[in-house]
Amino acid sequence: MVKKEEQNDIIQYLLPQLTTIGININQVKVDVTTENTGNKRGDVWVSRLEQKDKKFEENIICLIEAKHKKCNIGDMDWRDAMKQGKEKSIKQNLNYYIVTNCLNEVRYYNSHNDEEITLDGKILTNFVGLDVLIKIQSQVNIDNSDVAHKVNKNVIEFTEAEFRRSLRELEHIYRSAGIKKGDERIDPTVSFVVLKYISEKEAESRTLSRVIQLWDDFSRIVDGTETRDLSSEFITTVSQIWGNDSPHRDNQYKDFKNLVNFPAKLKHNHYSEIYKELNSYHFHGGAKFDLFGTIYEEYATQSKKKEFGEFYTRRHITNMIAKLLLRNERQFRNLKICDPACGTGGFLTEAFKVLNINYTTNNQMNNDVLTQIQNNTFWGYDNDPKSVARTKLNMFLVGDGHNHIYENDSLVGWNNNVKWKEEEFDYILANPPMGSYKGDADVNNYTFTNESRYELLFLEQIIKATKPGGGMAIVINDGSLETPSRVNFRKKILENCNISSVISLTKFAFAPYTKEKTYVLFMQKKQVSDVGNIQDFPIWHYIVDYDGYANSDKRFRTKYHDDLAELESKFDGAMQLINLYSSNKGLYSNSKEHYERKVNDRELEEGLWGYKFRFVEMHEVNEGNFYNLLSEKHLRPYVRKSISIDEFENKIGEIYDELITASPSNNGKKEEIKND
Repeated sequence: MVKKEEQNDIIQYLLPQLTTIGININQVKVDVTTENTGNKRGDVWVSRLEQKDKKFEENIICLIEAKHKKCNIGDMDWRDAMKQGKEKSIKQNLNYYIVTNCLNEVRYYNSHNDEEITLDGKILTNFVGLDVLIKIQSQVNIDNSDVAHKVNKNVIEFTEAEFRRSLRELEHIYRSAGIKKGDERIDPTVSFVVLKYISEKEAESRTLSRVIQLWDDFSRIVDGTETRDLSSEFITTVSQIWGNDSPHRDNQYKDFKNLVNFPAKLKHNHYSEIYKELNSYHFHGGAKFDLFGTIYEEYATQSKKKEFGEFYTRRHITNMIAKLLLRNERQFRNLKICDPACGTGGFLTEAFKVLNINYTTNNQMNNDVLTQIQNNTFWGYDNDPKSVARTKLNMFLVGDGHNHIYENDSLVGWNNNVKWKEEEFDYILANPPMGSYKGDADVNNYTFTNESRYELLFLEQIIKATKPGGGMAIVINDGSLETPSRVNFRKKILENCNISSVISLTKFAFAPYTKEKTYVLFMQKKQVSDVGNIQDFPIWHYIVDYDGYANSDKRFRTKYHDDLAELESKFDGAMQLINLYSSNKGLYSNSKEHYERKVNDRELEEGLWGYKFRFVEMHEVNEGNFYNLLSEKHLRPYVRKSISIDEFENKIGEIYDELITASPSNNGKKEEIKND
């Protein structure tokens, strides 16, 4: 019965979608085996050639495993389709497969590891034409699930999995050198990456004196052509670039000084082996992930990770936030984008990549545009000099944009020298510190709150630093959004900003560093004439229960649990509908159902309830509930159940009976005990 339902859905829903995107129905075969798959039938095979051609099977470019229209991502039927798709695609020598419920859910998976496939950095959630399918087949492999379509890749990119394998090889080298503690391996690894990067950067345009030997200059020592001590050569290079007495120390890499430190235990042979392991990587623009985070996660102890977590935001979170905030920036214009608590630069690096992709895919990118976003678009501030150095390095690694990263305390007033001033930025995105504030800022100068809390003070400064009409995406904790004593703080936010969306993140989003429950506020600063008036249009809430990684301290990648793709696919439409609210409430009312849903059957089985996402009307956010902005309050409210006295006494009696029966000392004396 189920199989027949799936066949009907393929014919009624799936095949028309393929036709719409230009795939000829004659290039498709349904529910057949191939010579390679034996007795395994593929639901839908797509080929470069038509069915009648004898070489149809040789030119198969895609397998679609189709489930019935009621199937949800991650449920047992979906998992079965993934298992079947992986097995059949591998037999057919395909690097990927597609799973769909024929109606509204589509995902592409890497056959080698079941990773979701992305196209130009975005998870694929719809059917694409034959030209893109061919690119997917040619580019996906065991180490790559990101397909470049409109974006040009000028350097050879590498994946986090590849880099982690190299880190494990380095671990053996460090151990042989007597560097046994994980924390002690962090600094030299970062140091090698920095020097390799500098060599790549200088190869593009030399700024350092030719006297200074760089990474590429050491190749003849490593291959044995020249006989010199490699450890001495590296130390000499470090002293020439950063030494206090060096005539070359005033260079564009001077902020990296505190990041470079080679232990004396490393000798010539260790340097040589590490050089060989890292030499194949191109760090300038080649990493699709955060190198710092990977190095720390691979080597650091738990206490070191906790320390690192104070200034680190996971890149899949920063990438999602940057994509949503900058989704409409497709046509080039002069922008100023800021993170006033930049940490390792996660938000700025992802925003740089998002803008790069947006402009490239919309034919806006040229040398002038690239120069502008490299030199005059991104601004970052942090009061920790090491964080400033990390941010600059990470911006360098993704392709520059490092020019305006400054050591500056964003809470201690304004600083015109580094352009940290009111109404300065088009966009601000940040994950500010949270907790008790004991710094130098005078809390009496703040108007939203009189509490000495980092998150509250930062949020006020961020709002003030944003231009009227500018956008913000701020990570904030639950207490800021619901604590009754902060009702005036939330009212101030609503009087100064329009809140378009609140995204509830899983409490494991930043594990193992912290498991504090956090949210992302997407806001627009009001025009001066609107300040003081609270918006009348609704706020769209979405609860991220799963972000693609295990809800535990381990945070390994999961196959079935990832809400971010759905969030990204719904967000823009929900925001457009909000914009129509005031001018066309009828269209809003008729269309809102597409951007609201209750938890599905799979989510119910996992203990969830209520809504996954919906619009919250402003009459639901009021003084009566202290302007509560918590997503769970509005989407999954706790329902109090009342029972009568008699019901309560009966329940107590049942519990008492169970306890007596279970007691090993009862020995049939239940009634006697009860009468006592």
